[in-house]
Amino acid sequence: MNVSGEMGNAGLLPAFMEYRSIGARFGRLIDQFHAGRHVHAYLFTGPQGIGKKTYARYLASILFCDHWQKPCGECPQCRLIREGKHPSVIEVSPENNKAVPVDRIRELVSLASMHTLDGRERVILIEPMESLTPQAQNSLLKSLEEPDTNIVYFLLSHDPSSLLDTILSRCMVFKLTPWPNDALMRHLLLLNYPRDRAERAAALSGGNVGEALSILAEQTEGGPEAALEQILRVRNTQDAVLCSAKLKDMATGADQILFLLERYLQQCMLAKSGLISPKFLQNSPWGAAIQHASLRELADLTDQVFTARKLKMSNVNWQSNIDQLILKLLEATNKWQKS
Repeated sequence: MNVSGEMGNAGLLPAFMEYRSIGARFGRLIDQFHAGRHVHAYLFTGPQGIGKKTYARYLASILFCDHWQKPCGECPQCRLIREGKHPSVIEVSPENNKAVPVDRIRELVSLASMHTLDGRERVILIEPMESLTPQAQNSLLKSLEEPDTNIVYFLLSHDPSSLLDTILSRCMVFKLTPWPNDALMRHLLLLNYPRDRAERAAALSGGNVGEALSILAEQTEGGPEAALEQILRVRNTQDAVLCSAKLKDMATGADQILFLLERYLQQCMLAKSGLISPKFLQNSPWGAAIQHASLRELADLTDQVFTARKLKMSNVNWQSNIDQLILKLLEATNKWQKS
C-alpha cells in the first residue's frame, strides 16, 4: 500500500492526462513550464495523498522530456523521473522517520550551485518540508534568497503552518485541492479497478487520489491496517492495554498508522455531514456508533491525531503517545455507546 499518500508509479502515467481536467489553475502552471516562464521555487501544499509529488514530477518531466509533446510519460527521461531516479531531479525525504538534518541540506545547496552535465535545469524536490529541522530550513533559505538560474525547487508540505515565514515568502505557493469525482473515477477506471470498488474508494477518499489508491490496495490481514482495526475496536480498559502491548514494537510504522486513523476519521465526518453515503462505512468498526457522534467530536479526535503526529516528529516516546491517543478514542466511543 502506498500509505505515504502520493501516487505510486502505476498511478502516475494515467494521471498525466488528468491535470487539465481537474482545474484551470493546474493548466496555467503547466503552460508556464512549457513556455519557460516558471519561477525558481514552488511550495505545493495540501493534505497528504492529494498528489503533490506526482504533480511536481509531472512539471519536472516537462523540463526533461525528449518527446515533442511534453511530457509524454514514456521516454527514458520521463520514466526516470516517474521512478525517482533521474540524476538531475534530486528528491529529499526523511530516512527512518527522522528529521532531515542541516548537513543534508548544506550538501544539497552545494550541489545546487553546480551546473548539470547537459546544461539543463536541476530540480530539487523536498517532501515533506516540515521534516526539516529549523536549522535545515534556515540553511535552505539562503539558496532560495539567492537562487542559481538553473535551479527549480519543489517544496511539498502537508502542514505549511510549521514552516518558517521566510521560506513561505520566497516561494510561489500553490495549494492542491481534491479532485472532482468524475476526474477521479476516470483515473481509477483507467487503472482497471472494478467500478464498484472505484466508486467506494472515490467516495471515501473525498477526492484525494492518493488515498483512493491506498484504499484500493489495502490488505487487512496485517501491518498498519490491522493495527488501525484493533485501535478502533477498543471498547474497554482491558482492550486498551492489550492493544497498547501489540503496538509497542510498531514505532517504525507509526506514521502509517496515524495516517490511516486520520483518514478514517475524515471518512466518518464525510458520512456524518451527508457528503458520502453511510453504507460505505456500515461494515467498519464505528459503523453503528457513528450516528451518535457529532461533527465537533470527530473534528476534536482528528486534532488529537494531528497532535500525535507532531509529538512523533518531536521524537516523543511512541508508547506513551499512542496510549494517550487510544484513551481519547476509548472515551469518545464509550460516550457514543451510552447514547
